[in-house]
Amino acid sequence: MADDEDAGPKPNKANIDDEFLRHPHSGAFIRNPLLDKSRSSPILFQEPEFRHNCLEEALADYNCLTVSEKSFKEMMRMGAQLIQKEGEAGATAPASPLARAALSTLTKSTQGYEFVVSVKKSTYVPPRNARRRQEAKPTIGTMVDKLNIEVNDDKEGGLKVEDIKEGLIAAWNRRQHSAFQVRPGDRVLKANNINFASATPQQLMEEMEQCPDALRLTVRRPAVDRRASKQSLGSQLAVP
Repeated sequence: MADDEDAGPKPNKANIDDEFLRHPHSGAFIRNPLLDKSRSSPILFQEPEFRHNCLEEALADYNCLTVSEKSFKEMMRMGAQLIQKEGEAGATAPASPLARAALSTLTKSTQGYEFVVSVKKSTYVPPRNARRRQEAKPTIGTMVDKLNIEVNDDKEGGLKVEDIKEGLIAAWNRRQHSAFQVRPGDRVLKANNINFASATPQQLMEEMEQCPDALRLTVRRPAVDRRASKQSLGSQLAVP
């Protein structure tokens, strides 16, 4: 009985239209910021709050990314400077400095972050030149069917993206802001419910290849400054 009490509140499987979410430690009700459908600015969650309310599935239609507290502060600082410069130049200010900061400064940040990629294999259209004979190029990884990305287990955690060909990921990239585009050097950490922390690289690969349709990948954009690679993750941003 005492063990159950020490375990704290049980995870709350929330829906996007729930009036309240639950606090991860106290279990108290907290108002759900996702109910405001008119907002264009990102929604900020502390990572324990995001995980406790099982929001990953509920936010399947959102662009979600995870950043450290240090990265978030850097984004706010750079975003504010950007807004000030645009205002001085007579440019129209965006709806929210946070919206601009969350995207425009990420590509310039020296800190790494995680983001989510959602694709459906049923939407895959083979490239027109798929049947053309092409010169074989040496590879060091494995090409994932329909995603058409080459990934490699380099023993550094997850699967490293080595190359991107025309396929579902290339199509995803064309629809997204550069902050959410998959690039060579990124790492796939999770495929649906298969997490590299508790599964082998082979199991991660199998989920990417064998899942019947919907595939949700958690991708890590590495830090430019390698000395910052051991930072803990702190905040979750959800962008409608």
